[in-house]
Amino acid sequence: MTSVSIVTPCRNGEAFLAATLRSALNQTEPPLEIIVIDDGSTDKSRAIAESFGARVKVHAGTAKGAAIARNTGASLARGDRIMFLDADDLLTPGTLAALGRALDEAPAEAVALCPWDRLEAASDAPLTPWYIKPASNALPRPGQDALANWLTGTWSPPCCVLWTKEGFAASGGWLQEAGLDDDGNLLRRALARGVTRVWASDGLALYRRLPGEMVSYSGRRLQPFGLRARLNSLSDTLDALGNQAAKYRSAFMTSALELRRDAAKHPEFAGEIQAMIDRAGGARPWDGLKEAVGQLGARAMAWRNERTTPIVETKIYAMDDTPEPVTSGPRVSVIIPTFNRSNMVRNAAQSALDQTYETTEIIVVDDGSTDDTAGVLATLTDPRLRVITQVNRGVARARNAGIEAAKGEYLAFLDADDLWRPEKLAKQVALMEAAPARTGYCYTAVDIMKDGTTIETRRARYTGSCLPVLLLTNPIHAPLSSGLVRREVFDAIGGFDPDMPSMEDWEWIQRLARLYDITAVDEPLTIYNDHETDDRRSRAFRRNMDALAMLWTRNAHALRRVGAAHLYLLECARRELREDQGNPVKGRAIVRRMLSERPQIWRNWMWLPYMLAPFSLRAKLREIDAPRYERKQARQT
Repeated sequence: MTSVSIVTPCRNGEAFLAATLRSALNQTEPPLEIIVIDDGSTDKSRAIAESFGARVKVHAGTAKGAAIARNTGASLARGDRIMFLDADDLLTPGTLAALGRALDEAPAEAVALCPWDRLEAASDAPLTPWYIKPASNALPRPGQDALANWLTGTWSPPCCVLWTKEGFAASGGWLQEAGLDDDGNLLRRALARGVTRVWASDGLALYRRLPGEMVSYSGRRLQPFGLRARLNSLSDTLDALGNQAAKYRSAFMTSALELRRDAAKHPEFAGEIQAMIDRAGGARPWDGLKEAVGQLGARAMAWRNERTTPIVETKIYAMDDTPEPVTSGPRVSVIIPTFNRSNMVRNAAQSALDQTYETTEIIVVDDGSTDDTAGVLATLTDPRLRVITQVNRGVARARNAGIEAAKGEYLAFLDADDLWRPEKLAKQVALMEAAPARTGYCYTAVDIMKDGTTIETRRARYTGSCLPVLLLTNPIHAPLSSGLVRREVFDAIGGFDPDMPSMEDWEWIQRLARLYDITAVDEPLTIYNDHETDDRRSRAFRRNMDALAMLWTRNAHALRRVGAAHLYLLECARRELREDQGNPVKGRAIVRRMLSERPQIWRNWMWLPYMLAPFSLRAKLREIDAPRYERKQARQT
């Protein structure tokens, strides 16, 4: 049985260290040990690491740099395999298992890599959402082997790399002199020395880029110390190539000539760079043309691979019997945002106060109401309830204000016009307490009521790893009012996004599902009051379409990864072309984009005559298709 040691170098990483360590401990196949090398931190990093107890080993040292810290951790590791996980990066739950399966089929001296994405935020303000963006990386060229890929700019951060102990030893370890390029240098040197690279088709690591870091990194690469580090790294790679230098001359020149261009304003490096180029076999007039052709081939290969990815099915796990309700134990903070809902907010707050589970606190965030909300809430004298007032800033910021004020281990959100049945929180807390720590969210079935009558019950069918389905659609009705979430989730993914014109709850749960599993109580313990009128639906339609466009921009790479990009676009086009409020011009543009995503699927082309048809004919076709569409919607609920 193989085992994994995770080595985390840390210097003043208190902001993200806890979330990083939780993501490692929450793996479906947890590591044997996590070794935190405290590289002279002056903040609370060491105390945070030690708070995890025996699960995390802390080795304190003086500030000597990340490379030395990683090598120290590797020397202490007891596992057969080693991952170097920086103190601000994250692992999705199945990452170690996926990398381990890849190494199981590899020789002793090997390294496995899995997919990775960037994790970025617009600012460093509290609860700023962390968005998942596609990896910033040079694409592999057709026909290149692993070493040639890396010599022409392919790169992976340490968080998506798992080494066999023999493979890491063969690499020679981390090189302090490589500076900014120490991770790229390590992989290039390992591959040049014959270490086998294997790919894990699944798993996902999240490489965090702090606000402004991308610009500063690009700038540092062009500064004298950055140029020196890159020159040292490339020279070390050339030494490692040895008698393979001629075979990889063209690939090596891609990086060497880029360095020469970047150093044009620093003539002090010109002699060393030219000597390295000459030692590698010299530049040829056609090297630039070969690089341009290689980039075109890489883009073509990536386009083809993205558009032939099979659709990843979301596994729906059978749910165990719900544990006995809990009436004491972990604290729960209930957050109720409200704006001009004086006729409803009291009932919502009372349904939270009436829970059989004794919540620690109920926080009502009054988002600048101009009605009698304050007077209505004043009639509730229960000491567990407190009211926060703010100027009107929108529901996302109101929820974020509640999160900042909350003290609970679990957070539950309740919209001011919704209600809970008394046992809702007790059953959810019991289920969460029995679930693995990687289960971050629990929701319930929902009764939809209109004018006091239940018109529909939405079941709680999806549990487990739900990201593929959540990227495509949102099968969780009222995910906030029906939900219960661990507080730590917000430390990892940030809060609600105030820039979303609507659907901010769906966008939030998509971020959650990348890092956490989901569980559910399939009982209608949440009551969703439907106050929508035709006029309100009409006004909401364009906001919803704008939100769908924003989600496409953020999730296109992830949808392609699960083979569902064309299905998402198909649904967006259907809304624009089917609904009376839709824009046919925008709908046709979406259909064209959908066809470019999966041109090989003949059924997609059937949309061409529909999108070209006049409105009256489309309306008639919708009428004919209505029974089938209603059956489809019923299956989804």
